[in-house]
Amino acid sequence: MMRAPKRRRPRKGQRLVPAADTDLGALSDRVTYIVSPEHKDYLTAPGRPGRLRSDASACPRGLDFDEVETWLKKAVARGDVSADVIGDFPRYAWTRVEGRCYEARLSNSGLGQYKGYPINDYEAPGWLE
Repeated sequence: MMRAPKRRRPRKGQRLVPAADTDLGALSDRVTYIVSPEHKDYLTAPGRPGRLRSDASACPRGLDFDEVETWLKKAVARGDVSADVIGDFPRYAWTRVEGRCYEARLSNSGLGQYKGYPINDYEAPGWLE
């Protein structure tokens, strides 16, 4: 009988337990949100058309992208991030805004850039409030 190999990285929804010397506030100052046309079905700034993937959830129209970056920074500062870390940055961050869940995924680990998109409640980690 063959055993499944051990996981090399934490599960997606596993929450980061920061080390005592980890400053999540300082880390949150370094993260940025980038507009991803993969989750847009409309024209994005600066005039790039959306290229919504068939398996991607569309972001609500009319979002203020500066506000979205604030949501991301607050999620990182609160520790609402995955235990899977690449370089200095968690692979995922999650937040709830007005009853809707959003997930941010690290897209550039060198610069701390994330793209974000809405997810269903059942896709969010069980610990997310």
